[in-house]
Amino acid sequence: MIYFQTKPDAVFEAILKEAFASEASEIQLLSDDGAIDSWEGLYPETSQRLCPYEAVRVLVQLSAAVNDSQVYRLTDLHWLVLYETLKNFSVTHNDLLDDFDQHTRSVGDYQIGEVDSEALVTIYFWDTDFFFCNRQETWAGQTSNPRQCAAGEESSPEEDVVIPALEPVGELGWIVREPLFRAGSTRYPDYGDG
Repeated sequence: MIYFQTKPDAVFEAILKEAFASEASEIQLLSDDGAIDSWEGLYPETSQRLCPYEAVRVLVQLSAAVNDSQVYRLTDLHWLVLYETLKNFSVTHNDLLDDFDQHTRSVGDYQIGEVDSEALVTIYFWDTDFFFCNRQETWAGQTSNPRQCAAGEESSPEEDVVIPALEPVGELGWIVREPLFRAGSTRYPDYGDG
């Protein structure tokens, strides 16, 4: 599990699992097609730091963390990829709603209407300081070396960006909220105000 500001509910975990899988597939397709401009357009911040293959590696790492019973603290790099993944997943999910009669679609075991990515950031993210690190090109005291990986380009292990390991969290101090998705909800999160 990922150590968020607010303890994730089952619906958010389902969103994360689908977002990691679908976005990893999308990034892989963009990379395989050599659509670097599309990659940079969909992931403007992440693409400054990682090539598509490296971003997929981060998504695989995040997916493993979500499926683990151990709770992990993310690095700024992970938060950045997570942020843009949720944003892109939400846009795609919301765009697809018009294709469904009930204006909801299956995400895991749930039928979900609109997903508000900005609300997800407010509820679950500790802060957005990871943007500052990306723009300053520093990560944990290291200067980044942004580069592009051309489609099909093989990089040697020495050229690979080191993806930091996730740190297990011993003592948890997250917020526990009332349910953000109830019977009859048409959006996530649903504050019940309309």
